[in-house]
Amino acid sequence: MKIENRSLIFENVITYQTTQLRKDWQEGFYKMEEIMLAEGIYQSGPTFFSVEPERGEAKYGNFTYYLPINNPVQIKEESEFGFQERFHISEAFVLRQADEAKDFHVALEKIQQHAEEKDIAIKDTFYCVLLEVFDDYMIDLYVPLKTEGEA
Repeated sequence: MKIENRSLIFENVITYQTTQLRKDWQEGFYKMEEIMLAEGIYQSGPTFFSVEPERGEAKYGNFTYYLPINNPVQIKEESEFGFQERFHISEAFVLRQADEAKDFHVALEKIQQHAEEKDIAIKDTFYCVLLEVFDDYMIDLYVPLKTEGEA
């Protein structure tokens, strides 16, 4: 498994945020499916999510799920969903998981080790992009690099 340096950019993204058990990471995808069906929204890219550590609670994480769509939409203020015109990570370490490691936490440890060896600071938040390939899923794990002066 090769670690690469890439960016990640999507236009017109529906978002959903929640704090939940890390082991339940798939739950947010059901919410994204709900809004697609209810609103007749057309998905234009892979669904992905970010996980930010929950302070003092290793089993939990702050999750944001992202659904790229074809056109901008208006989201009601009282909705549990949000809308972002543009999602952009300028630079991140990326590791594609195929058959080797289905658990993205294993891939995260490899990226953390790689960053330490290269003496490059990375952020605590990471992103998992789910790619559907022949009725199976692969995960691209993105860990953004810290910019100079970023704590």
